[in-house]
Amino acid sequence: MTGGVRFLPAPAPTWSAAADVVVIGAGAAGLSAAVELARRGRRVTLLAKAGLTSGSTPHAQGGLAAVMDAGDSVASHGEDTLVAAAGLADEDAVAALVAAAPAAVRYLASLGATFDAGPPGLEGGHSHHRIVHAGGDAIGAEVHRTLTSALASADVEVLEDAVAIDALRSRTGAVLGVLVGRGRRERALEVGVIEARAVVIATGGFGQAYTTSTNPAEVTGDGLALAARAGARLANVEFVQFHPTVLYRRGHRGQSPLITEAIRGAGATIVDEHGASVMRGRHERGDLAPRDVVSFAMFERMHDPAAPLEHLWLDARAIGARRLERDFPTTVSLCRGAGFDPTDELVPIAPGAHYACGGIRATLDGVTSVPGLYAIGEAAATGVHGANRLASNSLTEAVITGRRLAAHLEQDLAAARPGGIDDTVPRGDGVDPSARAAMATQLSTNVGVLRDGPGLDEALESLRGVPGSAGAALDLDLLEATNLHTVSLLVTTAASRREESRGSHRRRDFPEPADRWRSPIELRVKDGEVLVEAPASVGA
Repeated sequence: MTGGVRFLPAPAPTWSAAADVVVIGAGAAGLSAAVELARRGRRVTLLAKAGLTSGSTPHAQGGLAAVMDAGDSVASHGEDTLVAAAGLADEDAVAALVAAAPAAVRYLASLGATFDAGPPGLEGGHSHHRIVHAGGDAIGAEVHRTLTSALASADVEVLEDAVAIDALRSRTGAVLGVLVGRGRRERALEVGVIEARAVVIATGGFGQAYTTSTNPAEVTGDGLALAARAGARLANVEFVQFHPTVLYRRGHRGQSPLITEAIRGAGATIVDEHGASVMRGRHERGDLAPRDVVSFAMFERMHDPAAPLEHLWLDARAIGARRLERDFPTTVSLCRGAGFDPTDELVPIAPGAHYACGGIRATLDGVTSVPGLYAIGEAAATGVHGANRLASNSLTEAVITGRRLAAHLEQDLAAARPGGIDDTVPRGDGVDPSARAAMATQLSTNVGVLRDGPGLDEALESLRGVPGSAGAALDLDLLEATNLHTVSLLVTTAASRREESRGSHRRRDFPEPADRWRSPIELRVKDGEVLVEAPASVGA
């Protein structure tokens, strides 16, 4: 047992509304769910924290992983997913995902998505070419364009600059709506209540908990923290995937450009200061090994006591300028914007926080352990990703789970939620926003690519001691700092408990995997305490 989860202040609501379903988040998962729920005649309110153009989806460069070629097979896609997950995936969930993946691609096409012609691409961890691209390396932008276009013609109420504060529950714990704050940064949030028969968390990950991440500034773990305060079961939160090829800029903090893995599928290699391949001899797939393997190999090389390096380099010159500019226009533009031309020079790279493999324990239909609360996309731990996500499975999962949730709620909304809203939700001072930089440094230093017991203990002690924000108005800065503190505490607690190395969780003091840890670590928050619990089925 550990302590330290902080609760938020909550000014008296000044407005109220109602809906059948509130969807929190405007990425691929949230948009898919909102569009399909509206098509089924549900009254849907979509909360977009930083507007419909924000979030991680528009930045995705990889693709949609799906079997689209006769030489490939769903079984092979499933096996690659299980291998990447390092023994912690739910085999039934994986089987369902890979079987539904081709239909998800066709669904997007039916909404007007335009995918690249020619054979599918190849990415790390995949044994076949099965990555569906759009605009070369602009799949996220195309998926987002397609879904926002569909949303525009759907009967969905969209609240921009709106953030979920806390779930509203009955005395029995069922979720009956959400407390919402509206307003821009540097001003107090205008707080209101939306009563709903279902609340769907589709808020993505928590990359901003680290000093360097591929995630946009608004990705601060809001959904995971909200679910934790609501008492939901969480799973696998210690497994944070670090993308190997993030553009390195000395002293930079926050979002950094990702260089798509597909460029390594086309022949780019990761090299040291002598031009030697970092991955040669490390894995049978070399630079296309699973991301946890590549990031760890890079970390070891960068921290070699005999020749430490701040960063490594990506060498894409052998691909040729014409193909780079044709197939990877986003990457080329990002690199040139930072002062590096990948067509004729090496590009500095280092691993950066990228994807939360765990989250709110949920089924592929979005069902969590709390009645009325659902979770889809990166915010959810469906059992598909286990200890490490296979490249390009995330966008595919987001679309699949969004659609499945809408179908599931066709029946689930018919069930009455017990009781009225309980007004005795715990309240507190939150976390002082000035603590964010120190918290991110702790996570990056002690809960990053490589961890150990003393470092995790240091991080926990530091997190328990962060200052509160007594008397401050509830604004976005306070909300995000508090949510990031909660997420950081959850990740560090789970990482401290898992005494082994598996997937994207690596420990110096426990360098090998252990069979006794081949199960998810589940967490639950009760009265501000983080409880570590034995695995249990969702909805139990």
